[in-house]
Order: sequence, then structure tokens, then C-alpha cells
Amino acid sequence: MGRESSSAIYVRFAAASFAAIVLIVGGFGFIGTQLIRRSNEHAAAESAAAVGAAPLRALFEPLSPGSPVPTDVRSRAEDMVRPLIAGDLRAIRVWGEDAQPVVSAGFDAGAGRPPSPAGGPAWTRAKAQDGSDVFVTFARAGGFTVEIDQAPGGVDSAISRTNREMITLLALFVLAFFVLLQLTFWIGVRQFAAGHRRLLHLYTRGDQIRSSLDLHEVVTHVSRAATLLARGTHGLVALYDETNGDMMLRATYEHATGAIAHHQRAVEEWFLRRCVATNTTIVTSQPSSAYRQFFGPEIDGGGQMALVCVPVSLRDRVVGVVAVARRADGRRGGFAATEVQGVEELAGQAVMAVEQALLFAKVRSYADEIELSYDATLKALMAALDAKDEATEGHCERVAKLTLHLARQMGIPQEQMLDIERGALLHDVGKIGVPDAVLKKPKELNDMEWEAMRKHPLLAGLMVSKIGFLEGALPILLYHHERYDGAGYPFGLTADKIPLEARIFSIVDAYDAMTSNRPYREAMTHEAAMAEVAANSGAQFDPDVVAAFEHLMETRPELRHHGSHQLPAEHDEHDQERPGAAAAEDAA
Repeated sequence: MGRESSSAIYVRFAAASFAAIVLIVGGFGFIGTQLIRRSNEHAAAESAAAVGAAPLRALFEPLSPGSPVPTDVRSRAEDMVRPLIAGDLRAIRVWGEDAQPVVSAGFDAGAGRPPSPAGGPAWTRAKAQDGSDVFVTFARAGGFTVEIDQAPGGVDSAISRTNREMITLLALFVLAFFVLLQLTFWIGVRQFAAGHRRLLHLYTRGDQIRSSLDLHEVVTHVSRAATLLARGTHGLVALYDETNGDMMLRATYEHATGAIAHHQRAVEEWFLRRCVATNTTIVTSQPSSAYRQFFGPEIDGGGQMALVCVPVSLRDRVVGVVAVARRADGRRGGFAATEVQGVEELAGQAVMAVEQALLFAKVRSYADEIELSYDATLKALMAALDAKDEATEGHCERVAKLTLHLARQMGIPQEQMLDIERGALLHDVGKIGVPDAVLKKPKELNDMEWEAMRKHPLLAGLMVSKIGFLEGALPILLYHHERYDGAGYPFGLTADKIPLEARIFSIVDAYDAMTSNRPYREAMTHEAAMAEVAANSGAQFDPDVVAAFEHLMETRPELRHHGSHQLPAEHDEHDQERPGAAAAEDAA
């Protein structure tokens, strides 16, 4: 969360919260003013009733409702209330049940027919005949109603004073609540931002960890990320080997320099062992010299260093430990709970990556062993072929390289290249089963000898089919003597029924044969060989492959042969009858 965005959030929240507080407090203030008004008017009515109605109750309560009021009672009542008419008290009247005034003193307020208050006094506001405001109070005196009229100034003054006090208190409350709310929000935002940054960092580092299959990369990411999450100065990752029970230190990280070091040595520190044995987080403090074996002598500066050690575990199975250390001196002592939690969360994300990397390392080791065995098998077959026919030694490597170039030119997927290369290298491995008398005969072969020679693709297929990793090479081994027009062997396939890799190889094989010396002729030039290839397009060779081969030779002149390939004089090739085009002479 950036500085500008944080400021904008604070301003927006302050404005919104202030508006909300004003609306809420305004509503309470309105309700409060109504309550204050009613409370003060009730108090004024009670006071007026006590002054004006209480003295009259002794005169009127004994009288029966509806009976005439004796003259002496009227006289005594008027004498009693007349002295009270002074100051704010402007009039007092006594009303009978027939709504007729019995006693009246002061000016007429014009309040109209009085109510009959049952319990306490009732009150209202009215206009006097002179247009002034009057606060009218009604109280009971037996069966009669006493009306007390007074100026509202005292009541209104009390209401205003109480309102000012309430508004002052509300303003202070709004200010205090607003400040408290902003402070709470600011603290909350900072904590959220810190937590967000921690989670973002944890996710980013976790994604890096999960995306790697290399063990060195995994332990590098884990040691660095753990150190940063816990704000430590040094970090380490040690893996537990279940087979022999060893704790193997794999990586250490120094935050100050950003240096990462990879290790492969056993360590026997008690906190690492305890973390693995109990599958629990260990937080401890040790002299800095205790960590010298991990981080080197430069860490030994005296004093204590705090350490948090977290198991990298999957359920009850511990695969390793990640630890972070820092100086325990001064205000930054031990690790905070959030820092420990961050390392624990990271360890939870790292466990699958560590296991995958360990498994990948094992698989890669097995694959390397298998690859070595493949290479050994291939070399054994090549050695057997070289011992049988020494002419294949240079020829096989040349045609294999050129075949790969042509295959890429024609867009063959990269995953097929290894099979194509192996097929080109071993294309004549079936000749191991051809008698030497036939294979090395310097003269033309008879029919039986030709029959034996033409079986070598089938012999190659039979030999290689027993070797699983060479199955992908079978199309070249079996079909490299097929012709596009169907005149080839051993199956007489035509056109696209011949596998594409075999059609590609047949051109390269013929080109190499034509540009190599033979006992019965000198090597052709590149131009002459390309002319023969073009002449046999559509007959011996696939026209599309011929076009691709011509384009390759035009754009890559360094791949051309110039008659420098010498075969032994005693070696003759009998793969095909030689009458016809020179391109029909097949290479060994």
C-alpha cells in the first residue's frame, strides 16, 4: 500500500465518518431538544400549579361537582389569587365542569375551553389578546380546573440553556469519538497493511517455491523468504534424511549481504533435532558463537541471538527444518508472534515443494542412470556394427547430423529428434546378421546373395524391437530402403505410406553415398549429387522432401559434401542393384 493511496484512504474515511457521525448525532440532538423542551415545560407547569392551584384546592375540593359555588368561596378565592398576579404570572382562572369561569383574575389569555387533566398538570402555549405568547398550565382542584397563565420567557430561557449544554456535550462527544475513530482506523489500516504485505510477500515467495523443482532453488527461496518474513539477520534450511536419521544442512542465507550458500553436511544441533522429534516450533536464545558452524566466524560478535526453528512437515512426517536467527540485544529481542506465524505459514507452503524437489532429484538421478545405460547400449550396437562393417563409422555420424537438419527444416517436432538421430545412427545395424561373404563381396551379388542383403532392415527391426528405448527408431530402420514409387524393399510401400522420417533419411543417405568415393567410381560433386536427387524426385524420393532438401542446401552451404568421404577399397555396397541412376546406390 503506497503513501499516496494510504493518504487518500484516510481522507475519504475521515470525511465519510465525520458525515456519518454528524447525521447520527444530529438525529440524537433533535430527539434531545424535544425531550429537553418537554422536560422544562413539565417543570414549569409543575411550578405554576404549585403556586397558583395549590392554594385554591382547599376551597374547591370540598364542593360537589356541578353545584353552585358559594359567594363567600368566590370572594375568598379572588382575594387569594389577586396578589399572585405579578411578574411572569399574568392570570389565574377557575373553570367549572360546564366550562364557565368561576373565578378570574388577570387578563384573558384566550386559551379556550380548558382540558381536564387527570393526573399531573397539563400545559399548552397560546396567544393573548394583545398578541403576546402565553404559557398556560391547567391543574385540578376537586371538580374544578385551575388555569394559570404566565409569560413563556422563563420557560424558554431554561430550554435554551439546557439545549446549549446538550449541544456542547454532543460537540465534545463528536470530537472525541471522531478522533478515537480515526486513531482506531489508522492503527487498523497499518496493521492490515502490514498483514497484507506479509501475506503478499508470503504468497509471492510461496509461488516461487512451489514453481521450482530444483532442490537448490527451493531451499534458497525458503531460507531467504523465512529470514525476510521474521525480520532476521540469518536463515538456514536443514533437511531430515529418514533413511539414516541425519540432519543435513542444505542452505544458509545472510540478509545483510544477500549471500546464499549451499551445503551438504550433517549437523547435530539440539534445537534442530528437537524440532524434528516433536514436530513443534522452537523459539530459543543462544550465544552467537553457537551459530558459527552455520554462518561462519563473522557472526560471533558476542551477546545472545534469538532463534526460531520451524518444522517443515506434512501431517506427522517432518522433511526438514527452517530456522531464522537475529541479535537478541537491545529493543529487538525475541521474535513476535506474527513473525513466528509467518515462518510457520511459509514452512507449510514449502513442504510440498521440498518433497517434490527431493522426488525430482531422485527421478533425475534414476533418469541419468537410465540415460547412461541407453548410451552404453547404443555404443555397443555401434561398436558391433563398426566391427562388422568399418565403412559405417563416419557415414553413420554424417547422415545422422544431416538428417536432423532436414527434419527441422520440415517442421518435425523436437521430441521426435532423438528417435530420428538414433534411427540414423543405427540404420544399417541389421547388417550384423548379413554374412561377411555377402556384405564385403567385391563383385556383383547373385539372387540368393541379394535376398540375404535385402533382409537387413527386417533383421534390424527384429534386433531393436527387443530394446524399448530404441522403438522410436524403427521407422528409419525398417523403411529406409522403401521407394516413393513402391519399387523399394522390404515391403514395397508407396508415397505417404512410408513414414516421413524414413522418406527424409533416404534422401540424406543417398546424398552421402553419392558424395563419397566408391571402388567402382569417384565421389560426385555436390552439384551432380543434387541433380541426381532432383532427377529421382517422385520416383525414388518424396518430391516435398526433395524440395526441402534443396532449400536446406541452398541456405546452409556449410552442410554440403565435397567428395572428401573415402570408403575402403575392398568395401562394395550391394543394397540395391546398380543399373540405372547413381542415386539408387545406397550407402552402407
